Amino acid sequence: MTRRSRRNRWFARQKGFSLAEVLVGVTILSGALLGLAATSSVGIKQTSRAREDSQYWGDAQQVMDSILARGYTSAVSGQTIVRGRAISWDVESVTSGPKEVRVIVSRTGYQNRFATVKDTIVLYLSRATPGI
Repeated sequence: MTRRSRRNRWFARQKGFSLAEVLVGVTILSGALLGLAATSSVGIKQTSRAREDSQYWGDAQQVMDSILARGYTSAVSGQTIVRGRAISWDVESVTSGPKEVRVIVSRTGYQNRFATVKDTIVLYLSRATPGI
């Protein structure tokens, strides 16, 4: 038998993977799984933030709609709590022209989740018929 044929028979009898091949495969697989876990964590965090923002704007819109429904003559300053969120509004009292309404809504901060941030939304109320 030639040396080449002996080597071919030895390779033909070898079955399975070596320990080094298994370690490399496990390392690559665990790196990929850690990447997927980190990506899903960021996705869940962003989805949660988007839900909170939608609730925030819904609460502010609810208060602004109630102020608009009162009308020009009945709009007065006040405050309320909607779903645990403090919302206050100041109506600028003028004799003629549009009234300026500043709605101040409290929410948690983006960078610091423990800090409270106040956003101001400005809207104007005008008389339905000018001069009345």
